[in-house]
Amino acid sequence: MKKIFCSFVLLSFLLSISCNTDNNSVVSDVENKNRASVLDENKVLLLMVDYTKSIFEGGKEFVFPERTNSFTISTTYVEPSDFGSLHLYYYELQEKLFYGTIHWMGRGKMYYPPEIDLPDKFAKLDANLDMPEFNKFKCIKYGYDQDYLTPKQCKEVWDAISNLAIVKSYMLSNPDGKINLFLYTPSVGAGDPEDWDWIIILKN
Repeated sequence: MKKIFCSFVLLSFLLSISCNTDNNSVVSDVENKNRASVLDENKVLLLMVDYTKSIFEGGKEFVFPERTNSFTISTTYVEPSDFGSLHLYYYELQEKLFYGTIHWMGRGKMYYPPEIDLPDKFAKLDANLDMPEFNKFKCIKYGYDQDYLTPKQCKEVWDAISNLAIVKSYMLSNPDGKINLFLYTPSVGAGDPEDWDWIIILKN
């Protein structure tokens, strides 16, 4: 009788372990699928850095339902004889990434994205990321005055965003991607550099 009872207890215990293992497996599968879903999302990150102070000012993350095999930033530039503008697009999807006006002897405004997340919304790293090689940076060309970058400019921009967890995430998920950037100058002519911002665009 004791042997039968012990066998019953042992069988119950083994069944319990089996059920728990199956449940844990299901939970693990769900978690893995969720992680894969996040990694599979097609995302673009736009960040802003103050030109004169080299301070991170905030940013915006775009999520697109459709994936593409490449990522190209196209531009539409209207030179500011009086009033000009600049549009940036995710070319493969024809989705807008940036729109700002440029005023001669005045000050334009960024209209898209209509709002950005402030710096305190971005998680920080305990240690800053190392400076990438200079060829990792790519100038977004839109006008004859904006066709080059200097190592000094790239370092100033990088130092402002190198402590952001989201930047690390993007760099890890797309190690071959470029750090795209350009200088947005809403005021030109007798423009005030304190109005200007670096715009950085990363692709996951």
